[in-house]
Amino acid sequence: MRNLSEYLVHLLRRGTTLDRSYLSVLRDHCLVCEEVISEAPLYLKYRLCPYCRFHYSLTARERIELLVNKGSFRETNRSIASLYPLSFSSRGSYTNRLSQAQTRTGLTEAAITGGCTIADSHAMIVVLDFGFMGGSMSSVVGEKVALAFESAAKREYPLVALVSGGGARIQEGVLSLMQMAKTVAAANRLKDKNVPFIVVLSNPATGQAYASFANLADLIFAEPGSLIGLAPMKTLREASRRPLPLDAHTAEAHLEHGLLDSVVDREELRAKLCTVLDILGPQRSSRTDGKRSVKLTTADGANRGAEADQAVKIAKNPARPSSLMYILSIIEVFIELRGDRVSGDDRSIVGGLGYLNGERVVIIGQEREVCDTGGLYHTYPEGLRKARRLIGLAARFKLPVITLIDTQGAHPGLESEEQVVVNAIATTLSLMAEVPVPIVSVIVGEGGSEGALALGKADAVLMQQYAIYSPISPGQTASRLYRNPSSRREDVQVPVLTAHDCKELGIIDEVVREPEGGAHNNLHEAALELQLALARQFAALGRISSKKLVKNRYKKFRNMGEYTSHSKAAVRREVSLLEHIVLKDQADKKGKPRKKAEEELAER
Repeated sequence: MRNLSEYLVHLLRRGTTLDRSYLSVLRDHCLVCEEVISEAPLYLKYRLCPYCRFHYSLTARERIELLVNKGSFRETNRSIASLYPLSFSSRGSYTNRLSQAQTRTGLTEAAITGGCTIADSHAMIVVLDFGFMGGSMSSVVGEKVALAFESAAKREYPLVALVSGGGARIQEGVLSLMQMAKTVAAANRLKDKNVPFIVVLSNPATGQAYASFANLADLIFAEPGSLIGLAPMKTLREASRRPLPLDAHTAEAHLEHGLLDSVVDREELRAKLCTVLDILGPQRSSRTDGKRSVKLTTADGANRGAEADQAVKIAKNPARPSSLMYILSIIEVFIELRGDRVSGDDRSIVGGLGYLNGERVVIIGQEREVCDTGGLYHTYPEGLRKARRLIGLAARFKLPVITLIDTQGAHPGLESEEQVVVNAIATTLSLMAEVPVPIVSVIVGEGGSEGALALGKADAVLMQQYAIYSPISPGQTASRLYRNPSSRREDVQVPVLTAHDCKELGIIDEVVREPEGGAHNNLHEAALELQLALARQFAALGRISSKKLVKNRYKKFRNMGEYTSHSKAAVRREVSLLEHIVLKDQADKKGKPRKKAEEELAER
């Protein structure tokens, strides 16, 4: 037997009667790891095993007690009851089951709704209790959920829904099914008001609730190990032609497939909800209470330009700080949000919510630590869809956006084409053009082609001193310039622009100084310079109305490419570099001396 629970099941199947000693063992020991937990404080408070972190079931009232401020919960619509229409099957039997569930749980139905406060935020809360007929969606449950949404929309209170169960109430037939449409319509009313809606899924969360209002939340969290999906596990096994993976239908699998924002341990859930509600909620005051302050100074940029070869070497340095390093250095209380809610979670893009100098922001970074084969780091369609979702949240809740750019380009593989990478790039660019909140983009490493531009359409574009911008990725350079896709990528010279080239061309607005020799030599100093630059830009953009921000952003990119004396010089340099690359290749193929080849170029 693998554990205590399997042993007890084995005894029951043999017909063994379990006396009090067996039941005492069952109560005292964890069903998973078999450790004694009955007196553990963590188990008594959270129903968590302190050894293996297994999450035991909670009642609706226990969940409310753990999350809301003490004494703040006020239940609403407790007295709503069904009229038992004739369409209900087995009416007498159903009435008895309802009565038994009410007696056992002390609830009138499978849902509890009410108003409360969570930390400093007023909120409406909806809790489905699996202990009451599996938390199924009856007409009463649907009505109580819909009324809670309407009340939250009217008061403009965030709504937090804790979902456990949520399948069909089969005794009510098609009327149970109709609750999906009712709750979705009510959730849309809340969305129209731009009021936050957060869902927490626990074991199990399946069926109609999960397939309706629970999947429309702005943020979806889940407890570890929770069973999540449309169909129950038994139905899923019967419908599958091959054995299911071990983690099928779990919260962790849903996170990997981009369907959740985070898997959150129950002990940490209240703290995370408090932060999220503060960031997304209606109160917009600055959080400078004891946090580190940043003194704004006038930007003087980097004191010198970097040569292209030097910049390329530093930008490609494996020790160069990644976007996530900068995020963790400059953002207070960073809460990562994952998934594109469609098919996956591209880890080459990381993003979430947090505070920059006490102000609420959404931050998105292209993460060089997640590399393709061969050490290249690309952006995938799933990552751009995730970024688009986060930018949409910023637009709804009026949060400034920061994007950190460090990529060699959009992934050129077949899987990206099948996931329609071109649409992901175009729609992300389109969204960034119209978002009515300040956006600041920073190129912190390599700005490679379309993958970089997809997150670079901003009100202010900054570039670190040793960062580089290129119109084409190394692999594409090999195939397009050398006409030889098998060329070794490390030998390929990519036409790049340095930060000062981009400043002269008008592509960027400010060069952010780095420590001598590059940011990898002093992450703290580099992060502080970046933090100061972001603060300066947001201070200036904060004085501009939303309408004018969008208008100015249009003009900024509409005028890109206009010829000036500076742009002519920069373009000539880039063309010269391309010619040298082609000439070198031709000379190598023909065995021509390098000096003679350069003389021929000069004559041209």
